[in-house]
Amino acid sequence: MRTPGSIVLLLAVLAACAPSRVVTTPAPVPEAGSHIRYSLRYDPYRFTKARLLSLDADSLAFERFIVGDRHAWVADRVPTDSIARLQVRIDRRGNAGRGALIGGGIGLVLGALCSLGDSDNWLQPTPGECFLSGIFTGVGTGLLVGALSRSDVWAPVPLPGRGPEDPAANAPVTAAAGVDSPPE
Repeated sequence: MRTPGSIVLLLAVLAACAPSRVVTTPAPVPEAGSHIRYSLRYDPYRFTKARLLSLDADSLAFERFIVGDRHAWVADRVPTDSIARLQVRIDRRGNAGRGALIGGGIGLVLGALCSLGDSDNWLQPTPGECFLSGIFTGVGTGLLVGALSRSDVWAPVPLPGRGPEDPAANAPVTAAAGVDSPPE
């Protein structure tokens, strides 16, 4: 027999395991003001987030948000030859499914720990009530926190001036999520 708690937990697991979105060709064309991130050839896995000003075969012009004594957007340029990867933000999405899954797991553990106690007092819930309330509270809290936290979805952009001999120019276009954007 299935309980309502197991059905909710099953739905949370299915929502969290949904496949990520894949961006298909044509690749997005970034416009001035678009949120971008780029990595340089000497460190291709370290991305720097910025706002695009212009992109041509010679250089990438952008504004970066600098945190320090004065919080401000500062303009800068990078030669296109030194860029390993360039991506543009195409979407922002919530993490409700993942939050419900994590919250449900935590609620399951806390509900199990709560159900181990003795039920001598009439104000204390029964072990079953303890277990189910832990799961429901965890799923609900995780769903709310996940829905309020947003992740960016990025798509690669081909760089101008790269020929067909460059393997980065012919890379498949897929989405990557999970990096927060700079303050707007």
